Amino acid sequence: MSISSDNKLQARQAILIGDYGEDAPYHPLDQVENHIRDLMPSGWELHISDDYDMLEMERLEAYDLCIVYTDAFNKKINPRHAAGIITYVVNGGGLLILHCGVSLQESRYELKQLMGAQYGGHEEYGALEMHIASPGHPIMKGIHSFVMEEEPYEFTLLPGAERTILMEYTMNGDTWPAAWCSYYGMGRTVYLMPGHHAASFDYPEYRTMIAQSICWVAGCDEEG
Repeated sequence: MSISSDNKLQARQAILIGDYGEDAPYHPLDQVENHIRDLMPSGWELHISDDYDMLEMERLEAYDLCIVYTDAFNKKINPRHAAGIITYVVNGGGLLILHCGVSLQESRYELKQLMGAQYGGHEEYGALEMHIASPGHPIMKGIHSFVMEEEPYEFTLLPGAERTILMEYTMNGDTWPAAWCSYYGMGRTVYLMPGHHAASFDYPEYRTMIAQSICWVAGCDEEG
């Protein structure tokens, strides 16, 4: 995200958006927010909100990074919020979507296009074999295949969307995308499928993926 020279001297700003209490029957934000805070790079400030109006462009533009962990499967996303997310990324913002954050696309086809894949439900929680699809990508540096207990979301990749598949999982003999990244306009997006609950964030491989996703999607590799 382009920022003024004065702001560059200040701590970089990130916002984490999700849901609490009755608004999050499956994925409450309070179970993961401290894990995400622990994984923020040095020199960053993380702000946390359950106010979807923070997705409006005039609010998002104050942040270098937006992390989404929304439990919005049964909500209708305001077109103003969808437009805000897309405009934010196109103008150079970084968007990191964790697990249930994909729920934002349920009522907005334009967000399916931004994410590059359509969510199609999930099987029962269980042990998944995670395989590295792009070992040379900065997000996957130092990460090797591993097994984790997780809620296995299933996706259909949309034709025409440019993306790099970072990780896949196998289940019942089928292979599904588990993480991918893309450039979109002047910005970057990353989707990481794991993250069903706090225990997901205890896996060292996944913690490394999140930390390295934050750096990549926020364009830290372009600094210096």
